[in-house]
Amino acid sequence: MARKSRKDQIRAANSGQALSEQRQTAAPAEKTYATVGYARLSILETRDRKDSEALQNQKALIREYIQSQGDLTLLSIYEDNGETGTNFQRPGFEAMMEAICAGKANCIVVKDLSRFGRNYIEAGNYLEHVFPAMGVRFISIGDGYDSADATTADCLVVALKNLMNQVYSKDISRKSGSVLREKIKHGEFIGGYASYGYIKDPADRHRIIVDPEAAEVVRMIFQKKLEGVSNAGIVRWLNNSGILSPCCYRYQKGILIDQRFAQPKPWKVETVKNILRSQVYLGHMVQGRRRSEFYAGIPDRLLPKSEWTIVENTHEAIISQADFDAVQSICDLKQKEYHANLGKYDHLGKSENILKGLVYCGDCGRPMVRYKQVVKGKKVSYHYMCPNYAAMLERSGCAYKFLREDILLDALSQLIGKEIEQAVDTVRLARHLSAGKEGQITARAAELRRLNLDLERAENRKKTVMQDFLAGELSRDEYEQLKICCTGEAERLKNRILALREEQHCQSETLTGDNPWLKTFGGLQLPDRLTKELAHGLIQRITIYENDRIEVIFKYRDEREQLLTAINKEVVA
Repeated sequence: MARKSRKDQIRAANSGQALSEQRQTAAPAEKTYATVGYARLSILETRDRKDSEALQNQKALIREYIQSQGDLTLLSIYEDNGETGTNFQRPGFEAMMEAICAGKANCIVVKDLSRFGRNYIEAGNYLEHVFPAMGVRFISIGDGYDSADATTADCLVVALKNLMNQVYSKDISRKSGSVLREKIKHGEFIGGYASYGYIKDPADRHRIIVDPEAAEVVRMIFQKKLEGVSNAGIVRWLNNSGILSPCCYRYQKGILIDQRFAQPKPWKVETVKNILRSQVYLGHMVQGRRRSEFYAGIPDRLLPKSEWTIVENTHEAIISQADFDAVQSICDLKQKEYHANLGKYDHLGKSENILKGLVYCGDCGRPMVRYKQVVKGKKVSYHYMCPNYAAMLERSGCAYKFLREDILLDALSQLIGKEIEQAVDTVRLARHLSAGKEGQITARAAELRRLNLDLERAENRKKTVMQDFLAGELSRDEYEQLKICCTGEAERLKNRILALREEQHCQSETLTGDNPWLKTFGGLQLPDRLTKELAHGLIQRITIYENDRIEVIFKYRDEREQLLTAINKEVVA
């Protein structure tokens, strides 16, 4: 058959005809890899530092290597500063994998395999299975490893190095843990930052010295307690006085760099409790309250007080022994009174907090707390209140809210009843609209198959045009016109396929009893009373605003809206 001219091919493409399949084989172009770098420093390597020079050196090495390679284009360098290599649950690594999975990059460069990870099994799985399956090239600069040119011997060496890295990681973790425990026994400070009221000695990071500004706040907290002020009262005084909470204070002083503490956050009762109980303010070093054994696969955990390590007289005291002992006596007495009062009003009746974790403040967004109130020892009632307002009052930025639980439960029962009634009515309507639609479903499926074949042909035409252009058989203008035609046809087909799939989804899932909203609400009877299981099964969030205004978000609201929209379309049609 005679070969068509280029103008004939353009005309054929414009009229929807297939391009000639006869073409010369194009010379393959050199592949360029969209590349990301990855750098990591472990927890021990970053101890006592905000950032590490070694991390910057890794990134500089990676950047220099990528720039020297003609087939690599740098997109970004991801990093994890202070993250263990014994697992892959690291923010920087996970962000990098998201970019890889999204198709933004197809090459990874690391300084060496130990920076990638020290877990032999997981690292090997990524290198031998995950990355090859995704078509991702992996380069380890220090090890001279490139998966695009990896021999069997290279793969064996990589496996052995991964195994050695895991063994090394366990060994160094075990040894460093022993060293740190020895430092703790000798009263040397090993924390990231000192307790509130102290700072690390600039001349010796293993010693702490008094921070005059914060120490004065600590003294006032103890003095307030000695005067009989409650912990909640001390918290209100601190917040109303505009005294920065410990983390916000450390951020202001440059000790912490976490942006979460850039804006003022209120003091909490638990923080005041911990300060009043801490022997650090007597001049004693209290450490070893937590233990991490990564090498043994044991997660970080709190230790009982009996296992803490306390070394006396290691630094200057802020509180005298007499004042500290007096405060402990007050705290112990209050604790005994609290436990003595537990169950005191149980004869008046108790009720479970069935809305726990569902009720939020409409101003600050924090979970609201359920308060128990006993009136004259005869009647018990429960209210929801914002803890932020309770701690800071008007300074919290939250409006006063004190909503009775029984009023909230009544409102929820009414709303759930209306939701159930609507779901029951909708089930009947959806069944009516779905009846006799089998022919339409079959027709849509057949059209989808045809459109997918047409799309495949359109994509092949685009590849053919590119290959002909690279082979010199098409001019730039001819190529651009053909590409526009092919791309336009492919987009038209994709849009039609997407619309048909949405119609299929609507017919098979949205407009049937399989719709999650219908399945959840349509099968319920109007409840006599709201239970914990029912509340958590139906409600996603309850938000309380000023003047007791209530906003309730039910679960499956998106599925509900999709169903109602689909029904409206069917009715109009």
